[in-house]
Amino acid sequence: MIVINNLTKTFTRKNKKEKKKEKIVAVDHINLKINKGEIFGLIGPNGAGKTTTIKMLSTLILPDEGSMSVNGFDVVKDAEKVRNNLGVLAGEFTRALYWRLSGKQNLKFFANLRNMWDADERIDELIELFGLKEQENELIMKYSTGMKHKLALAVALLNDPPILFLDEPLTGIDPVTSFQLKNLIKDEFQDKTIIWASHNLYEIEEMCDRIALINDGKIVLEGSPEELKKKLWDYEKIVIVTDNTDAFTNINDVEIKNNVVEIKTKDVTNTLLGITNIVQKKNIRVEEIKTLRPTLEEIFMAGVKK
Repeated sequence: MIVINNLTKTFTRKNKKEKKKEKIVAVDHINLKINKGEIFGLIGPNGAGKTTTIKMLSTLILPDEGSMSVNGFDVVKDAEKVRNNLGVLAGEFTRALYWRLSGKQNLKFFANLRNMWDADERIDELIELFGLKEQENELIMKYSTGMKHKLALAVALLNDPPILFLDEPLTGIDPVTSFQLKNLIKDEFQDKTIIWASHNLYEIEEMCDRIALINDGKIVLEGSPEELKKKLWDYEKIVIVTDNTDAFTNINDVEIKNNVVEIKTKDVTNTLLGITNIVQKKNIRVEEIKTLRPTLEEIFMAGVKK
């Protein structure tokens, strides 16, 4: 559904200290293929290139090198056809809404911009879908942040596009609205291809089928969350909380901090048997024992350090 080849974008900025212009490579020769119906996550630190990539795919800015296709259309040569296939929820979504118009008026305004002159049925459908019926005639300036999020996503869905670009779609909203939107996306948008850019790693792990970590404009990691965990952390941790940490010092790959013992192991079963033997023989009181799997946050930090 989305194919990116050798995509590159540079910007020029003035270096105030050295009083000269310098080039910043925002996106550096990236390659991606995103399948139909897939939720694909883009993660990375600030300035990594996530938003720039989405802006190029959305036809908002032109690339310096490389090619992109969306639903079979070239993003540069067939920009109008690409836009007809896209719905975009930008990170600064509130700038795209007119606060002195009501929710319904906003939807009608953006429908007219897209030459959707008979969109009343679609607008009513979206208002119902996002639970905004009671507030449809209220001015946007009276909406909560969560309601504005819902309306902005409704605007992106006006033409029922097969592809959605969501840039920080849940930032700044309350947990209830976040839960509602995640369930809505899972239940109602299964036929859509989604690029989901976010700093929230738990959100990405929960929602995305595959992810790519972008750092300094380059893709440094790509795969499903589980694939990345197995690839970058091929062991598990056993954590023991006890007052007698000295009893475990002879175990391989052990780290002790205060009353916490952390043991790295590729064979959890045998390691736990060894721990049990130590506990029984030395009559050690253990407050807690648990195994830990890698988190996406640890994968993120490993990728950023590369």
